Amino acid sequence: MNYEVKYRPAYALGIVSLEAGEKIQAETGAMVSMSDTIKIETGMKGALLSGLKRSVLGGESFFLNTFEAEQVGEVTIAPALPGDIWRWS
Repeated sequence: MNYEVKYRPAYALGIVSLEAGEKIQAETGAMVSMSDTIKIETGMKGALLSGLKRSVLGGESFFLNTFEAEQVGEVTIAPALPGDIWRWS
């Protein structure tokens, strides 16, 4: 997996290149574009109550998208509001 952050600092855009079988997770609404070789699944991280707590108290999304490359592909992500991309995990 390789990534590049463009258009810093105000309107950052993360371009993630994935090899076959690699996965990344991002909050719902973060995806700007993706290759047709990328499969997307949406689900909760953890149990229902921990997801609610994370959403209400932490301001994070209740659901997460998992992007998996079936073949080499690219996913482009951006923050919900104008700003920089500062955390990759």
